[in-house]
Amino acid sequence: MQSKTLDARDAVLASAVNAFARRGYAGTSVQDILRATRLSKPTIYYYFQSKAGLFRAILAFAYDESYRLMQEKLTGKMKCKQRLVEVAGALFNFATGHQNLTRLVFATVFAAPEEIPPDSIDPAKRRRNFECVLAIVREGQQAGELDVGYDPVELAHGIFGAISHQIRMHLIQPQGPLDRRRAERVVALFCNGARKQK
Repeated sequence: MQSKTLDARDAVLASAVNAFARRGYAGTSVQDILRATRLSKPTIYYYFQSKAGLFRAILAFAYDESYRLMQEKLTGKMKCKQRLVEVAGALFNFATGHQNLTRLVFATVFAAPEEIPPDSIDPAKRRRNFECVLAIVREGQQAGELDVGYDPVELAHGIFGAISHQIRMHLIQPQGPLDRRRAERVVALFCNGARKQK
């Protein structure tokens, strides 16, 4: 069972995600965040030091949690295609379970510098998630499962971009679930291409 202090921190995080996703960082006040929690301002300052610190903590959680979910699925011996399906499925599950948070991450990535606090996105955390996919691609090339004639970074951007696009489209206009079947189809298209099979 969670302690009351952890519950208070989690309540602030959940309320802040919803408020920032609706109004953006600049349009959200500390009072907006606290209204749904019935907590006082010192709670935010105790856990996060400031509204900017709270915003950074939210983004850090998004990158940490999505990375954790990917790593959780990549245990055991699997071929490249299966590993990519597991990564896509993990990211789809994260986006489905954290829609407002996912919207907030995308909005932050494309925000003008003045719209968000400085150093909001930790480049190392963001790069780590991409490098997870890059490592799978490189292993796939070494195992002869992916064409070594392609640059591994470009291949990793290709599959990571396809996964991200599916998530963005689901947030904008859902057309079916972001499920394992979708993950398998995205990876199959990436691995096989759209060329007619002989």
